[in-house]
Amino acid sequence: MEASREIFWNIPYGEIIYVLGAIALGVFVYALYRRVQMWRLGRPDDRSRQVWQRVRAFPVSVIDLLLHRKFIGIADGLGHRRFSVKDLKAREFYPGIIHFLIFAGCLVFLLASFLDAISHYFFNFLLGGFYLGFSVVTDGFGILVLVGVALAVHRRYIQKPERLDNKAEDLVALLLIFTVVTTGFVVEGFRIAATELQTNPDWAVWSPGGYILALGFSGFSQATLLTGHRITWWLHALLSMGAIVFVSLYWNRLWHIIVSTINVYFRSLEPKGALAPIDLETAENFGVAKIEDFTWKHLLDLDACTRCGRCQDNCPAYLSGKPLNPKKVIQDLKGNWLERAPALLAGKKDVAGRAMIGEVITEDEIWNCTTCFACHEACPVSIEPMAKVIEMRRSLVMEQAAVPETGEGALKSIEARGHPWRGTTLSRTDWTAGLDVRTLADGGDIDVLFWVGCTEALEERSTRVARAIAQVLEKAGVNFGILGAEESCCGDPARRLGNEYLFQMKAQGNMELLKNYGVKRIVTGCPHCFHTLKHEYSQFGGDFQVSHHTEFIAGLLREGRLEAVPGKGGVVTYHDACYLGRYNDVYDAPRRILDNLPGIRVVEMEKNRERAFCCGAGGGHLWLEEQKKGQRISEMRVEQAMAVNAGVVATACPYCLQMFEDGIKSKEAEDSLKVMDIAELLAN
Repeated sequence: MEASREIFWNIPYGEIIYVLGAIALGVFVYALYRRVQMWRLGRPDDRSRQVWQRVRAFPVSVIDLLLHRKFIGIADGLGHRRFSVKDLKAREFYPGIIHFLIFAGCLVFLLASFLDAISHYFFNFLLGGFYLGFSVVTDGFGILVLVGVALAVHRRYIQKPERLDNKAEDLVALLLIFTVVTTGFVVEGFRIAATELQTNPDWAVWSPGGYILALGFSGFSQATLLTGHRITWWLHALLSMGAIVFVSLYWNRLWHIIVSTINVYFRSLEPKGALAPIDLETAENFGVAKIEDFTWKHLLDLDACTRCGRCQDNCPAYLSGKPLNPKKVIQDLKGNWLERAPALLAGKKDVAGRAMIGEVITEDEIWNCTTCFACHEACPVSIEPMAKVIEMRRSLVMEQAAVPETGEGALKSIEARGHPWRGTTLSRTDWTAGLDVRTLADGGDIDVLFWVGCTEALEERSTRVARAIAQVLEKAGVNFGILGAEESCCGDPARRLGNEYLFQMKAQGNMELLKNYGVKRIVTGCPHCFHTLKHEYSQFGGDFQVSHHTEFIAGLLREGRLEAVPGKGGVVTYHDACYLGRYNDVYDAPRRILDNLPGIRVVEMEKNRERAFCCGAGGGHLWLEEQKKGQRISEMRVEQAMAVNAGVVATACPYCLQMFEDGIKSKEAEDSLKVMDIAELLAN
C-alpha cells in the first residue's frame, strides 16, 4: 500500500471550502481594485516602459526585499564580494530572516493547497515517496512560519527597537498567521492520531508538526478524534477564509506583502537620485501642494510603507535632532491621502481639510532634508521620501516664493552672477595663477574639459583643490582645458533648493556652450556637478562622458601615467560624499588612490560606503543656515572621524571639505585633525 491521504477525509461536503474560497478571493480582488483606484488619484507617471528590465530583475529584487538587503545583497553575492561581520549586521539579517521564514512558509502553504487540488481532481500524484516528501516539506515550512512569528514577537515586543512604532494591526497580523498555521497543525494531528498512528506509523513521522500533536492526542477515543478533526478542520478553513476577508476589508498590515511587491516592480529605473523634471511649458502647477498633485507612483509609495524605520535610522537630519523624520513624513502623507481619498473618489474637486504643506508636513521638515539619499538607499521596498520632500520644496519656492533668506540669496546670486557664492571676490580663473591652464576660448583642441565648479573656483579654501587637480592632470600629460569665465553654475543648488525653472535655465545655457565647443569628455572635482552633468542634463538632451576626478585619477594610476612618491604618510580616513557614493556608487576609486599613496594607512569610519553619514551640505544646505535644534550634522561626522584616531580626513567633494573645515573648528580639533581632498594628498 502506497503512502497517501484522502483530501476531504472525514469531512462531508468539504467542497464547500471552494465556494468560501471564491467568495474570499472576490472580496480580495475588489479590495485591491479599490486601492488601485485610490493610487490613480495621483497624476500620471509612465512606468510601462522597460518591461523586460523590470521583469528580469524582479525575482532578485523580491528576494532582496525579503532579506531587507535593498537590491545589493544578491549582486554582491554574484560578484563574490567578501562580507565582514559588520556588513552582515548592517544588512538587517534578523528582520530579513523573519520576513523570509514567514513569506516562504506561506508561499509553500499556498502551493501545497494548489497541488492538493490538482492531485485530487485531475491526476493523483501525491503517492508514495513523493507524498512523504511533500508532507515533510509542507510541515517543515509551517514550523518555520511559527519560528518566524516567534522571532517577530521577540523583536517587536521584547527587543522593541526605537524605530518600530508598534500598533494593534501589527499584533493582529502576527496572531492571524499564528492561529491559521497552528489550527492547521491541530487538524493534521487529529487526522494522524485517528489514522496513520494506528495503521501506518512509519508514514506519520513524515509530517513532524502534526505527528508531535498526534502523540498528544493518541489517548483519545476514536470518536473523539474524528469529532475533534471535523470541528478543527472547519475552524481552520473558516479562519483561513475569514483572515483573507478581514485583511481585505480592513486593509490590514499583511497587505504589504502584495503592495510592497508591486512597488518594487514599478521602482524607478532612472539613475539614482536624478530628480524628475517639470515640463515648464505645460505644467498646471509647479511642485506638489496637495496630495493629489503627487503621481500615482508616489501614492503607491505611501501605501507600500511598512513603518520599518530603516529610513529613520539612516537620516542625518533625524539623527542630529532636527525636525525631520522620513518615516513620519511618509506616514503623515499617507494619512492625508486616506483622509482625502473618499471625497476625491466621489468626484469632489475642492476637498476641505488640513493644508498638506504647513499642517500635515511642516516647512521645517521640508527644509531640513539634505538630499543625502540615505532614506532611499535604506528602504527595502523602494520608497522615495526625498523625492516627495523636493516636490513640496518646489511648490514652496516656485508657487509661494517661500524660501529661507540665505537660500534666496544663493538663488538670486546664481541667476545674476552665475554662481551661489554671494560674497566672493574671486574670479573663475584666479585659482590658475602660476599654472599653465588654458581656456577653451583660447582655441586649440583638448581631450578633456576640467569642469571646475563654483565652489572650487570661487571659495578660497577649495581653490587649492582645483589647483591640485590641475597639477595632477598636467603631471599625467592630460590634454585638458577649462571654460574659465564662461563657466556657470551647473544648477544643482537651484534644483535641490526647489527652483526648477532656474535649474533648467542654467542647464540649457551650459549645454549650448558645451556643444558649441564640441565638448564630449568632462572631468570635475565636485560630485554635485558630476551627478548633474552626467545624469540630469541627459533629461534635456545633454550627452557627455562625465567622470569624477577620483575615477579619472584612479584610471591614470592604473595606466601608469601617474606614479605616487612617498610623502608625509600617516593615518587617513576617507569620507564618502553622498552624491559620489550613494548617488553614483563610486566607492572604490577614491580608496584605490589612497592605497597607492606610500606611507598612508587608511582606516574606515564606522559609517562608510552605502551607510556613510552625510556632511550636512547637500540639498542647498551649504548656503542654508542650519537650525540650532539638535547637533550640527558636520560636527557629528567630525566626531566619527575623530573616533578612529585619524590625522587626516580625505574628501572628494568641495561641499564636504567646507563642512569638515567648519566642524573641525567647532570641535577645536585643528591640532589633531585636518581635512584634505584626495587630489591634494596626491599632488603633495
